[in-house]
Amino acid sequence: MTRNDKTKPAAKGVSAPAPKKKRANPFQFLAQVRQEARKVTWTTWKETWVSTIMVLIMVAFATLFFFLVDLAISFGIEGIFSLGA
Repeated sequence: MTRNDKTKPAAKGVSAPAPKKKRANPFQFLAQVRQEARKVTWTTWKETWVSTIMVLIMVAFATLFFFLVDLAISFGIEGIFSLGA
């Protein structure tokens, strides 16, 4: 006898309706938002600046890479077209 023998198999194609959730009024919602915002670990200014600089450096590398790839492809296509002229 296995562990799962005691559980009943679910009927195929039939699902139980989800329980209806009670909606919070706007004041309760805002209170819940503030409560959740207090749990967030905010970054320091130094971490934000370091991350920003890292992103800018990566953007510069990506820009240079795609520029060089585009330049190489355009030279290649111009070379192919010059063969037919």
